Amino acid sequence: MTSPLVERARALAATIKWQQVADSPTTKNYTNWRLFEEYLNRKGDVSFMAPQGSWDLVLGPCGSAYNYDIDESVLDLSASKLYAVHIAKLDGAHKLEPEGGTYRIALCRPEGNRWYSYHLLINVNDNVKANMLIYAPRAAPGTTGIEVRAKKGSELNLMVIVDPQAELPMAFILRRALGVRARVRSSVVAGGSIMTRIDEQSLLNAGSVIVHRSFVAASDGQAVDDIIDTVQTGYDSTAVVSGFGFSSGKSLVSVRGTAIMTPNSVHSSSNFVVEALLMSDESRAYTMPMMRIDTGDIVAASHRAAQYRVPLDQLFYLESRGLSEPEAFELILRGKLMASLEGLPPEITAEAENLGMRLIKKAIEGSFTPRQEAQALS
Repeated sequence: MTSPLVERARALAATIKWQQVADSPTTKNYTNWRLFEEYLNRKGDVSFMAPQGSWDLVLGPCGSAYNYDIDESVLDLSASKLYAVHIAKLDGAHKLEPEGGTYRIALCRPEGNRWYSYHLLINVNDNVKANMLIYAPRAAPGTTGIEVRAKKGSELNLMVIVDPQAELPMAFILRRALGVRARVRSSVVAGGSIMTRIDEQSLLNAGSVIVHRSFVAASDGQAVDDIIDTVQTGYDSTAVVSGFGFSSGKSLVSVRGTAIMTPNSVHSSSNFVVEALLMSDESRAYTMPMMRIDTGDIVAASHRAAQYRVPLDQLFYLESRGLSEPEAFELILRGKLMASLEGLPPEITAEAENLGMRLIKKAIEGSFTPRQEAQALS
């Protein structure tokens, strides 16, 4: 690719840092950038596997050929080397403009030890109503970018499945840009790898509404860092955003982000909740919701965080109804998974539910010590 955007990204990638702001006692980054640097210029081959199942579109070398020489993006390339590298090292990109209805889209699965970057841009045009499932598997280091632009008056139900299938460093860069009076309900269900970064951001214009939920899991020594940012730039906009993660064994899950209400976001509201559940004494989990409010003329703004183990009273109640401890634990986690899919049509959530249940069963089959009282932070 040789567009001006790609050329600018290549210049920036050679000079900027992965993380612009250093860790501090109040702000910490839970992505292991050393692993990304180690694999960035590694030589090797990449092959592509077609996803199983029935799909309306399969995008990539195992399906539809690349059709987009990327020339614009909502990514701020100067904010992180990750964004610059993603554009600079793109192997290919697609651009779609759905006309309405339901779309089930799968990406080819890259396999290998060489860095592979891919970008998908989806324009949901003015007043279009659509349901969309995007399945994004990976078994190679690198980045997958999914950029959705819901334009004026459009309505979108969006399900994104992030499915790492190798213990390699990988990042999934997810952007949701809402035009005037656009409405988006979205969910992300994601597994982990040796280092998985899920980099989410929603951009809201005047009168737009987003309801977003994320469900992420780490087990068996994996690390998942889910960043869920929201930026409200227009008046009378509404953001209801939540993230839930759980970790088992010697794993780490981080669910965090910043909700920003700019000076133009008058008469707007924002609610941001993050939770993390620890399944064993060795597990680590971190939550950090932050807010930056640049106007006093808002309807409401709130945030909450919790890190906890399953409370004994919940386990006792379920066990008194005949469930074993693993069955009780599975039921509680399944409730969290289903809550993250609430409001989305079943034709785009079935695969997400299947992946979520696989992640839950994998964690329960590993080592966990749930019999400790909840420890909530708020």
